[in-house]
Amino acid sequence: MSNASSSSSTSNRMVSFINSVRSKRSVSPIAQRLLELCVHYQQQEQNNQNNILLPSSSNINPIDLNKQSTKKIKNLLKQINKSKRNGSVEEFERAILHRDSRTRCITIPRSSDITHEQLSKSNPVVEYCRLWRWPDLANSNELKPVDYCPNAFHYTLDNICINPYHYERVPSIYSVYVPLLPPEAMQNIPDLRSSSIKESIINQIPENKTYEAPFLQQQQQQELSPTALSPESINSPDSFHSPSSGINNDENIETTIPMDLDIVQTIPQEENFPHEQVIFQEPREWCRISYYEMSNRVGEQYLATQSQVIIDGYTHPSDAERFCLGGLTNIQRTMEIDKARRYIGRGVKLFHIRGNVFAECLSDNPVFVQSPIANKKLSWHPATVCRIPPNVRWQIFDSDEFTQILASAVHEGYESVYNLRNMCIIRMSLVKGWGVEYRRQSVTNTPCWIEIFLDGPLKWLDRVLFTMHGPNQSITSVS
Repeated sequence: MSNASSSSSTSNRMVSFINSVRSKRSVSPIAQRLLELCVHYQQQEQNNQNNILLPSSSNINPIDLNKQSTKKIKNLLKQINKSKRNGSVEEFERAILHRDSRTRCITIPRSSDITHEQLSKSNPVVEYCRLWRWPDLANSNELKPVDYCPNAFHYTLDNICINPYHYERVPSIYSVYVPLLPPEAMQNIPDLRSSSIKESIINQIPENKTYEAPFLQQQQQQELSPTALSPESINSPDSFHSPSSGINNDENIETTIPMDLDIVQTIPQEENFPHEQVIFQEPREWCRISYYEMSNRVGEQYLATQSQVIIDGYTHPSDAERFCLGGLTNIQRTMEIDKARRYIGRGVKLFHIRGNVFAECLSDNPVFVQSPIANKKLSWHPATVCRIPPNVRWQIFDSDEFTQILASAVHEGYESVYNLRNMCIIRMSLVKGWGVEYRRQSVTNTPCWIEIFLDGPLKWLDRVLFTMHGPNQSITSVS
């Protein structure tokens, strides 16, 4: 019986070899090389070398799989050649061969008759990521772009990047496991609304930084047309006419008041507590945006429901994809504020991708961002204010980073989790900077700025705090 099985195995491998030789004659050398770099193809080769037979229950036919992959590769090469950019095929092969994310974008035209919803279901990027990186990739919801890719399919441009190494995989769900504390441990939990907590906040002098876009992003950003960065929808005739020259962003040095960075207190934990899984759930309104002039809030909060939102200085009525500041009135508005508002222009665009948030400066003038979690990722002071130059995109919230921080804070104690609310609030000045290199000591001294509340992470914190059974008084991330 074993001899028959061995003979059958040898015969199957011989048939596979003959078929592979025949198929090689019908495809181009580059298509064959890309096929041999596919994850499933390399797995087949490894199985053949180790004399491993795939179980019949898996319903995998290597010959059919190779045929399907070859067809997809031929179509890919056809699409790349349509773009008429020299060296794109070679660059794609280099990215796959060396697994190099620092290769440049390889773009193909986005289908003009496909909607964003349809793209999420039938996405060429997903197909190519399955071929060369993750065969078990479920859909586009498990992908996010690397910081330096300006053409990712998430940005709804006319040409989309199909370089598999310009994307990172994100979990299908984000969750943390919360230890359930016994009643005696609850006595050590402080009242987070007590004055002692607020008195522990120390006014520190944060640094000022400028986000330098990676070379690849700078190089590729120059290839994008202005309309790609500022859609026609925001160049409306009702807009302000911004002066052609830039403005001076102040230069004197004073201190700034950082966001609430409370001192961490820990609660003793025991390894043998039962644990409860708390899953991140994205709400319909992923963020709330408040607009301020100096210390005065102006207008109603804007509730963001779309994955892309533009905050600009024009007077068009706000809608699901635009928060227009130009039409907002304020009886306390000064001449300084009015002058600064004229420079908001095209403003800033926010991209929400599976809990991750990117900000792109569309204005002719830089924007200034205070994002504690982005600062932590770059090992900066938590209250650092970062200058984002025009046409540069920066990730201002990272869900993977936040999940790791939350998982750690859960084991440090209730107050550590509560303090993470600061990481879910992002402040952004649209014209003037503040911080150690500027004369303005606080964001409330800048003429026009916004505060972004990320509702998904904030509500996640609420559920974690509730599961931890904190103080008797009701405390939430927005208390």
